[in-house]
Amino acid sequence: MADTDFHALYSLAGRTALVTGASRGIGAAIARILGQMGADVAINHLADAAAAAQVADDLRARGRRAAVFDVDVARRDVAAALVAPAVAELGPIDVLVVSAARSVYATLEEARDEDIDAQIETNFKATVRLLNAVVPAMAQRGFGRVVTIGSIVQEAPLPVLPIYGAMKAAHLALIRAEAVRWAARGVTFNNVSPGLIRTERNAWRRAPGGDWDAFARSCSFAGRAGEPEEVACAVAMFCAPGASFVTGENLFVAGGAQIPGRRSAPGGSGGD
Repeated sequence: MADTDFHALYSLAGRTALVTGASRGIGAAIARILGQMGADVAINHLADAAAAAQVADDLRARGRRAAVFDVDVARRDVAAALVAPAVAELGPIDVLVVSAARSVYATLEEARDEDIDAQIETNFKATVRLLNAVVPAMAQRGFGRVVTIGSIVQEAPLPVLPIYGAMKAAHLALIRAEAVRWAARGVTFNNVSPGLIRTERNAWRRAPGGDWDAFARSCSFAGRAGEPEEVACAVAMFCAPGASFVTGENLFVAGGAQIPGRRSAPGGSGGD
């Protein structure tokens, strides 16, 4: 690998990627950056056709093939409903990025059974089903990249997201186990855990009267929120052919929020 061209180490030309939850925010940024790396991209979304179509148009403008699939990943038949049609249209899946997620803000005693079940199905069971649908074929071909999107709350829990945080922690344990199983077959498994990222999901904090500025300053040592493209950059590294010896890792993209310690104003020392 020492003589390999730098661009080849990051090229996904001729590869196909499937990105779940890819119509907006982090998922859309990931789909776009994988397209820039040369991949054709299957864009999964849930009832967000216009936004997903825009991502697909952006990819096609760069010369990539793109296909859009409106499928709830929590379906038990997600392999037949999403993976099989994606393979039929774009070819075998070489890169899987699990970005779709569902969170319900409630303390443990407030959480309804249906909300708990929805988070377990979307944030954990869906990943199990997707891995079963794509990984064995990756291993047969000797190449595969799986990246799951975790969360800062798996390291720094929030009392109003106990089920979500628990599922993200379980998610990480799952992909580390799979990393051990498939490492010798050319398939890598890694997790990217964002902190506060500016997305549509938290747009309500930026509405008039919202607390976005103060909230963003308090959420990391960087004193700001991250951008979807910053998460996508980390995902791109894990997906690159040159990252073939990196597996079972968790990478925080959180402005240092995962580091214990008292936070001060941006640029401050943190001392008195």
